[in-house]
Amino acid sequence: MADIPEGDRDAVLALVTEALRDAGQTAPPLEAEQGDWLRGDAEWSGPDKHGWVALVPVGLDVWVPKALVAWQVALRSDGLLPPEWMDDPRLSLTRWPAIEAAVRRLYAAAEV
Repeated sequence: MADIPEGDRDAVLALVTEALRDAGQTAPPLEAEQGDWLRGDAEWSGPDKHGWVALVPVGLDVWVPKALVAWQVALRSDGLLPPEWMDDPRLSLTRWPAIEAAVRRLYAAAEV
């Protein structure tokens, strides 16, 4: 992982984007794991009963991890990221410890 200065949202976005490119695959993931992946482009769903929205696949041929897509979209926006995102299993960054640590530093620096 590149040395990311504390609170550098653009550097964290670049890290997420790089991981997203690296994680993309043309072969579908195992069927049991497909709920954690998006195929091709994505769009936001309507809110569920708890007010959560989700990324839903639109279709094409590259599979990418849904959590990375969500964080990339959020980091590209100018708005604040809700702190509960770090606790949402659908948005978990545990597979990418360097990214998780960088995002946690953003929260600690109050830059999200």
